Amino acid sequence: MNARITAPINATGHCRSVRGFTLIEVMVAMTIGLVILLGLTVLFSNNTRNSSELERTGRQLEGARYAVDALANDLHHAGFYGEINPNDLGSTFTDPDPCSTNAALGWDTSGLAPIVPSAVRGVPATVDLGCLDHRLAGTEAVTVRRASTGDELTLASMTADNLYIQVSRCSDDVKQIAAATTSAPLTLRNLNCTAAVDSVRRYVTRTYYIASCDDCNANDGIPTLKRVELIDGALRTTAIAEGVENMQLEYGVDTTAPADGNPDEYVTAAQVNGTPAARVWANVVSVRVHMLSRNTETTPGYTDPRTYQLGQVTVVPSTSVASYKRTLMTETVRLPNVGDR
Repeated sequence: MNARITAPINATGHCRSVRGFTLIEVMVAMTIGLVILLGLTVLFSNNTRNSSELERTGRQLEGARYAVDALANDLHHAGFYGEINPNDLGSTFTDPDPCSTNAALGWDTSGLAPIVPSAVRGVPATVDLGCLDHRLAGTEAVTVRRASTGDELTLASMTADNLYIQVSRCSDDVKQIAAATTSAPLTLRNLNCTAAVDSVRRYVTRTYYIASCDDCNANDGIPTLKRVELIDGALRTTAIAEGVENMQLEYGVDTTAPADGNPDEYVTAAQVNGTPAARVWANVVSVRVHMLSRNTETTPGYTDPRTYQLGQVTVVPSTSVASYKRTLMTETVRLPNVGDR
């Protein structure tokens, strides 16, 4: 069977001509389509770039907040030495080397008036400590000293090369606090004064500082808040938060006589030098933390125009790192274990 195609017939019975698109119409349609496609591509690219920037900023803010909170939490517990007030024992407060691995760590409880390390110790930017690996120039550090919080440990759970603190429950004990690395000298008695207290707290000493790298073996160049802690007789360095490029601290000193536990002035670590006499680490009752953090990735086309005031230190980002977005955070932390005494 043969098929025949005929043109459509209009209402008057005449054939209508059938025609397609002309070349000009096709080219116009293609041009319009390309313009629309280009607009969608630009929109998608901008949305992707904005989304990436928001993600970077979100990570940076989260890291900055975590860094401040981690240090503030440790500072809040600074000077906690168990269920006892060293001031009531006539204690002498000392300032041992933060990098020391000596087992005593500045403690001496052989006498009736024990020698106890101060709760905090600031490290000025100009003071070099050998245990702060790859420390970033111009940044400060701070050492926090305290006993571990939470549940107490038993004498049997003590491990070698760690210092532990034991507090007496017996009012008849000549000494009320003891510190040792083994259980043998820890013989303070329980509430009934009939047996040794089977509980201790591990002594913790931590130094927070800014390193020029996170993975220093790979030399990644990411400034990072790090912590050095003495564990099992050795100093261990732990990365806390990436992107923290500067830290400056001010110390609230109680200079009132007699002391009332409130800061009368805020000074730098270099100014806690015993002049005047009340300006010593044992009288520091609060710490003001200034922390400057940045994205770990640059923002194309961005140049940081700002100047940052970190306490008494002014920071102007150099041209080599001006393409990073930054956040400055400041928090004042009271030391209740010192000020409330």
